[in-house]
Amino acid sequence: MEYIEIVRSALQALKANKLRTSLTMLGIIIGITSVILIYSIGQGAVAFITEELASFGTDYFQINPGKSQISTFAGSQALTMDDYNAIRDDESLTNVKRVAPFALASVIVSANGEEDELSVYGTTADAQNILRPEVRYGEFLTDEQQSSSEQVVVMGSEAADNFFGNDSSPINESLTIDNRTYRVSGVIHSASVLAGSFLNNSLFVPVSVASQNLTGDDSLMEIDVSVYDQDTINQTMEDVTQLLRDQHNLKEGIDNNFQMSSAQDILSTTQTITSLLTAMIVAISAISLVVGGVGVMNIMLVSVTERTKEIGLLKAIGAKDKDILTQFLFESMVMTLIGGVVGISLGSGFALLISLAFHIPFIVSIPAIVIAVGVSTGVGIVFGLYPARRAANLSPIDALQYQ
Repeated sequence: MEYIEIVRSALQALKANKLRTSLTMLGIIIGITSVILIYSIGQGAVAFITEELASFGTDYFQINPGKSQISTFAGSQALTMDDYNAIRDDESLTNVKRVAPFALASVIVSANGEEDELSVYGTTADAQNILRPEVRYGEFLTDEQQSSSEQVVVMGSEAADNFFGNDSSPINESLTIDNRTYRVSGVIHSASVLAGSFLNNSLFVPVSVASQNLTGDDSLMEIDVSVYDQDTINQTMEDVTQLLRDQHNLKEGIDNNFQMSSAQDILSTTQTITSLLTAMIVAISAISLVVGGVGVMNIMLVSVTERTKEIGLLKAIGAKDKDILTQFLFESMVMTLIGGVVGISLGSGFALLISLAFHIPFIVSIPAIVIAVGVSTGVGIVFGLYPARRAANLSPIDALQYQ
């Protein structure tokens, strides 16, 4: 038999049982759709987080009190303004560009008859260059306001809208924070999802004012340090670590009572976690491909049984074993290949819808598509080989006499 005849005969056999062929392909379609969809969402999530961190920049690291996140929030260990001053004034830290302290208090804020409990951060002018918010009105905190302990406040855009109305400038308006009156000197906004969640609904005052009026001491919840050279940020973190150990009188063998993390560390950890989760879910989704392959084998075995006389007739008119093998193997491959193409289309379509709904980048990897097509075709070959061999090995006489 010529290969064109083999192909034509295989396609006619598939068309003759359209419903069965479609149901057989369903397992392959679900498997490929799941793989493409999960992979696309995983890569889109990594790209989204990367873009969000890039809005802050990756040229800085954070210092928090305590040995763990639990102790940080519990406030069991404290960073102080002395630590901030030590880092800022140490001339040996040549890679340190800017240092910004952050004190935090949650207090009652009121203006224009409105009242709410907000987070108020005490910081300095350098925080603007690290957090990189957009200044909508007025200005951010200045060094002069810090040194003079002027009672001014910079408002996040959402907080400003809530107290003074949408799209109105509250500059020089009065705001009461914990029963003390402050002058509004600026409004900031961040379009970043991660940054905007706290910047846009928070207030910022000079750290000297926060120490006097809000926290009652010079403790800090965080110190941010930006650097000139990102490539040597790890060495800078080690240098700052040693400086703070000396500052805290920690002897050799005693653990740090503070912790550090860089934006690069956060990004690397996020990418690792996301990649592992994606790989795990893709592996689970791939099980449906095996299930689909078993379905293909089952249907092909049924097809061989139903067409036993046809096989005997083909062999009687001169068809060789390899021709029968090729025909049935081609039928199996066509089913899985079509299922793979449909699965890729559905997976890409669902991934696009999810990216639009949740505002994450839409990413479909060409290598992933090529692998998906290869896998679906491979499933057809592997699971179609046994039924095809069974058909090819049938005796013409036995096949013709089969009832």
